[in-house]
Amino acid sequence: MEEGFIENRAASVPFAGILADLLTANLTQRSEKRAVYDNMRGTVAIELVDIETAVTLVFAAGKLRIEEGIVGRPEIVIRTASDRVMDLNALRIVGGLPWYFDEAGRRVLSHLVSGRLKIKGLFTHPLLLTQLTKIMSVM
Repeated sequence: MEEGFIENRAASVPFAGILADLLTANLTQRSEKRAVYDNMRGTVAIELVDIETAVTLVFAAGKLRIEEGIVGRPEIVIRTASDRVMDLNALRIVGGLPWYFDEAGRRVLSHLVSGRLKIKGLFTHPLLLTQLTKIMSVM
């Protein structure tokens, strides 16, 4: 994988480094995740409300820029506590879609229903959200 496919402009935010490392590992080890990543376009913000931090992921055809805070008008905004955001990484992908019918999937659905996990753009940008889930999943 070429150098510089992820540009972390939020290096002072520890969560940004964790995301960059996770994505680098997933994308270099799994060609099917890299194929999804190469076609991603859009902006996703992740806000961790308990530690009052946020990052914005700007995807552009095989490139990712991580910005500090919520930048611009992201298509998707994920708001949750820091201990719940990693539950999203445990989602399995079955038939090209996130699988909500096992323990990890039910946990994510429970967070959504209870309001502990909020995803603005869940229904208006399902393709981008599915792509994000695919590249972030460690399964």
